[in-house]
Amino acid sequence: MAILVRSVICALGLASSIAMVHASESSSESFGALKNKLNASFNQDKTVVLDEFAASKKAYKQSFDKAKEKLGLIWDKPELSNKTTWVQYSKNDAVKRTVNFESGEVVVEVISSDQSSDDVKKVVDEQIKELKNETTLQAYSKDKVLSEMKAKPSKLESNQKVIPEVDSDKLQKTAKTSEYTQSNGTKVTRVTMSLPSNKIAQRALIYLEDVNKMAAKWDVQPELILAIIHTESHFNPMAQSHIPAYGLMQVVPTSAGKDVTKLLLGKERLLTADILFDPKYNINIGTAYLNVLFTRYLTNVKDQDIKTYLAISSYNGGVGAVAKHISGKGSLSALAKEANTLDPDTVYKSLSTTFPYKETRNYLKKVNNKKIYYSKLLKTSKI
Repeated sequence: MAILVRSVICALGLASSIAMVHASESSSESFGALKNKLNASFNQDKTVVLDEFAASKKAYKQSFDKAKEKLGLIWDKPELSNKTTWVQYSKNDAVKRTVNFESGEVVVEVISSDQSSDDVKKVVDEQIKELKNETTLQAYSKDKVLSEMKAKPSKLESNQKVIPEVDSDKLQKTAKTSEYTQSNGTKVTRVTMSLPSNKIAQRALIYLEDVNKMAAKWDVQPELILAIIHTESHFNPMAQSHIPAYGLMQVVPTSAGKDVTKLLLGKERLLTADILFDPKYNINIGTAYLNVLFTRYLTNVKDQDIKTYLAISSYNGGVGAVAKHISGKGSLSALAKEANTLDPDTVYKSLSTTFPYKETRNYLKKVNNKKIYYSKLLKTSKI
């Protein structure tokens, strides 16, 4: 789930913390580039900024609804790309290809009422070939929503293949074919295939340099950043949701995006889609928010493991809700006071089993498990 922030960073005086946070030369350059990019993109008038927030959300929803309505004329279940799934249509929308970054499942569906089995096989072969060679830039241009919004990937990602090193023969060997009939009477042939499980780790390599830089800059463990990216988007370069939230760490322009720009710039700014789809800026902003959680909201929590569990849950469910769950109050001081009387296992069990939001309970489990996974990979240099 995208970041939910239920209180205002400015009220805690977070802007003053910038000078305290690991201002190495490389970090300063990175911060300067981000600051210049943000300032160049936004109007200084707060009323205009607020209008832009609303317009941005409305534009995304309109593009999303327009695409879904058009596809609904052809498909019973029109699907669009989301934070973990890449969906692409071709041949006048009569062919749908879905790649699930979480499960590794690849599905090609062909409206086949007027096609022979050989025709369908040819279409599937074409889809596999395209999947093997398609770059992120090409994928953006074919995405029903992103193309409408004129969003483009960063230079880092543009020429990267969306799925690295696809083995066509191995993929085809996993194929399972079925058929179904839609409500309008059209027959659909569905071919389901599976990618090797290591493809996610291979995508992580693309972003590892930026992850390490931001980890050093904001004093956040790289394995935690990787675990959150993996859980939020599964390294899907087109990760998006209807909230809307964009990019690898699923930053919401109208919540966490506003709060982090207050930290970085001293004023709220609209984080546009093109900024948040840029992995360098997305990882910077997402990691900056983790730093806020650790160094400001949870600064008085003494145990590092407890602080990490609280930060992970807050990234998803909101720090106010976490404070209320642990202490019975929305107060950060009450949260720290109560947390300091508990042991890590008790806090983890409470957040993962009795926290009021099921999604946040599961989120903590997923991120914690992936954090352990990436910690091992980083130590053994397998990533």
